Amino acid sequence: MYTKDSAIQEVITALKKAIGKGFEVTVDMLETPPDSKLGDIAFPVFELAKGKERNPTEIATELAAKIGPGKYITKISSAGPYVNFTFALTVVTEEVIKQVAKMKKTYGNSKTGEGKNVLVEYAQPNTHKEFHIGHVRNAVLGQAVVNVMEANGYKVIAASYIGDVGAHVAKALWGLKKFMSDEEIKDIPKNERAKKLGEIYTKATQFVDEHEKAKLEIAEVQQKLEAGEEPWHKLWKETREWSLREFKSIFEELNVAPDVWYFESEVEKKGKVLVKKMLTKGIAKKSEGATVVDLADEDLGIFLILKSDGSSLYATKDLALAFEKDRKFDPDRQIFVVDVRQSLYFQQLFATLRKLEYTKKLTHLAYDMVNLPEGAISSRSGNIVRYEDVRDAMVLKLVEETQKRHEDWKEKEVTEVAKTIALGSMIFMMLRQDPKSIITFDMEEALSFEGFTGPYLLYTIARIESIKKKAGMKSKVEAKLLTNRLEHELIRRLANYPDLVQDVGAHFQVSSIAQWAFDTAKLFAEYYHEIQIIDEKNQELTQARLALAESVGQVLKNSMHLLGIDVLEEM
Repeated sequence: MYTKDSAIQEVITALKKAIGKGFEVTVDMLETPPDSKLGDIAFPVFELAKGKERNPTEIATELAAKIGPGKYITKISSAGPYVNFTFALTVVTEEVIKQVAKMKKTYGNSKTGEGKNVLVEYAQPNTHKEFHIGHVRNAVLGQAVVNVMEANGYKVIAASYIGDVGAHVAKALWGLKKFMSDEEIKDIPKNERAKKLGEIYTKATQFVDEHEKAKLEIAEVQQKLEAGEEPWHKLWKETREWSLREFKSIFEELNVAPDVWYFESEVEKKGKVLVKKMLTKGIAKKSEGATVVDLADEDLGIFLILKSDGSSLYATKDLALAFEKDRKFDPDRQIFVVDVRQSLYFQQLFATLRKLEYTKKLTHLAYDMVNLPEGAISSRSGNIVRYEDVRDAMVLKLVEETQKRHEDWKEKEVTEVAKTIALGSMIFMMLRQDPKSIITFDMEEALSFEGFTGPYLLYTIARIESIKKKAGMKSKVEAKLLTNRLEHELIRRLANYPDLVQDVGAHFQVSSIAQWAFDTAKLFAEYYHEIQIIDEKNQELTQARLALAESVGQVLKNSMHLLGIDVLEEM
């Protein structure tokens, strides 16, 4: 049990004793006061007063007078209709620092999800298109959810779902044949193949907008692909690998690690079989040649699940995949990390699955777009910034800055550090905001060492490592020596961290972890500038402050791990 949990348990026990029988005090009733000067935990007495038909303020005053201090409780007071409890900071400080030192990487983890299986579907780029900066948000958000759920004891199946068939693939392959000869296709350099596919897709899209006949040709290509006809099947298989190699390389860089890979091509036929069964059972019906599910009774309109020409849609495959995932992994819940523009689609998908008697929990974790300063990202119009181009530009800028600070470092070391900072900067910028808010990706802002950024967090962690090395001595927990208000505030933040991890595990608001890390780093910066951590005249005090600094550093590392960000000991 974490220190704060033990303290809260003491509060609940004290309240139960003071109130007596007839009223049950639970953890959910307790609140955090708006100002730490009021206390650490507050008990609002409104519900209790309502049952007794008495004035809440009077009851709060009486309860505060009845309750005495304990191991964790040092002060009890009332403020209006609230009973406020202040914790014994010396006890809390000693226990928190010792817990962090003992648990290290696992501090903050819980067992709230133990015995439950969760499948998270994320990292869903389409082959035959370029992996752009907008795709990063999906991949790192999904991985952060996976990390947090695992930290809360869930058995998590991380599933990547790749769109490797469909109209966009047919368009790209048609474009290859239309705009390039077989010899030219063969001669595309290996490191340029995925990029070339994206360029061809954009070129084909623009061509189709001006040539109506091309739409019919592409539709014919799609039908031949679905039928496995050559030479289209062979070309699809070859070019699909171009994209997949790139995706796997990018995922590795971003610490995105799916346990299982699903492909639309693998569930397409199963989806069509399911659609036939749905027609037989009366769940689906024909409408103007297409197959649909009428969801008007749920105010969700008509759900199209198969085209009139027999070609599949996302829905055709998603319906089959939901059952495929359930059959293989038996998850208690499936979470779909997909952008907010697909919200209606997922409402329709979930409603249709319920008609198919799928009863387990389904969640659409929506996120909004990533824009560029000049406007929205679009593969159709070619207004995209490739992930590799952004990464390389960020690394180049950071290499120059790192070389200035560390002229004695070797080139390889400089590049590795620059790349770690660049990737951390990118990931942090994607995760620091509410998922439902639009991100305008600004490279200069992302790379800043000041403000709400990844480099600021990484620098704080590296600074703590530097302090430890400079001190040249082991830390020692002496809580009675840590009396500064900033020390107390840092301890409170560390004590609250496990609650944060549990809350994010329940609501998936991973931006809360980024905010906690930034606020904690900012508080430590204030502490660093105001307090002399290494006091050569007082070894005991130095050791005590080192123990606190080490705890802050460890929990900051833990928070970065949940976000999928690698840390550095020196920058």
